[in-house]
Amino acid sequence: MEATHYDDLSICVPKNQLDKLINGVLQNKYRIFWGFNKGKMILNIYNSEVNNKLVFIRHKGFLELVEAKLKSPNVLKVLDNDIDFTVKVASKNNEIKRNREAVYSEIDHYLIELTYYLKIADVNSINNIKDKLAELTHEWNRLAL
Repeated sequence: MEATHYDDLSICVPKNQLDKLINGVLQNKYRIFWGFNKGKMILNIYNSEVNNKLVFIRHKGFLELVEAKLKSPNVLKVLDNDIDFTVKVASKNNEIKRNREAVYSEIDHYLIELTYYLKIADVNSINNIKDKLAELTHEWNRLAL
């Protein structure tokens, strides 16, 4: 299997599913190693031939799978059995993407609101709008690619 990289995931993995996943890969003669980097938990699933990597963010009560680098069909099969990986990735890819004009229109709307809150000096609302504008600008730039 050629290496497949999924880097824009958001899949909730409760503890019981994570336990099943780990047991599944161990039964397929893989070894695991947990690593940590910049607040993320990295699960390396490997044998003498390949190394697969799953990157999680820890939340209260579950982990969120945010990135996967898969090189083994056996690991993909275990992921499909335990967390419906392929189905969840496909459904995420089929979501309707907003176009740049819709994002630009939303940015325009928030700029008008920002002007109003600057006039009345509502600091809390100003900061919330600035955060939202930063997110929208990032999305707008990403859509340009």
